[in-house]
Amino acid sequence: MSGLDVNTGLWLLLAVCGSVVGLDAVSWPQVMISRPIVAATLGGALLGDPAAGFLVGAVLEIFGLGHTPYGAAVYPETGPAGLVAGAGLASSGDPTVGAILIAASSGWVIGWIGAASVRVQRRINERLVFSDALATVPRRLERRHRLAMVLDALRGGTLTAAFAIPVMVLVRSVGSLPAGEEVTTASAVFMAGMALAGGVGAGVMRRHGRVIAFLLAGVAVALLLILTTHG
Repeated sequence: MSGLDVNTGLWLLLAVCGSVVGLDAVSWPQVMISRPIVAATLGGALLGDPAAGFLVGAVLEIFGLGHTPYGAAVYPETGPAGLVAGAGLASSGDPTVGAILIAASSGWVIGWIGAASVRVQRRINERLVFSDALATVPRRLERRHRLAMVLDALRGGTLTAAFAIPVMVLVRSVGSLPAGEEVTTASAVFMAGMALAGGVGAGVMRRHGRVIAFLLAGVAVALLLILTTHG
């Protein structure tokens, strides 16, 4: 961890923050700190660069806007994912194009892993409260409710602790590549990001045809920026 300037205390602090943002999405307090733009900024701030966290959080926020968090919708869990992505990018020191794309892609993948863990958590919650006896003993039901919240916090903290260091190592390794290799890596990740964005936008475009025009315009501007930057 020393090579990353991340000591055990900071790693544990990230895990605690992961527990809090993991709780926020459903359990408590639901004040939007689990949104990726907020969680990633917090992750960046813990590593000394909130601007880097905000940058990758904005990218993840755009990806997440295509998912409606209600009913039976399946969507990525953005809190711990954003926190890890923000900390990962901030750890690179001077974020490069490749580092930004690697951090955002890592956050997106962790978000879907988090979604799977949420489904497991909900199954556990069902077992905790599926008892006729609980209906007649309110205090027992309250204890089960608090236990479910503790398990949710542990889930978010574990997810953050498991991925924080690997993502930092991955982002820093991309950021230290020579310019030519960095552009090649960034281009590969850019294509993956475009595929993700296309998948996110597909459902929206079925309902709003005009969205495709804005999507194509955004792609054109992004390509123009890349060509002018590296041309």
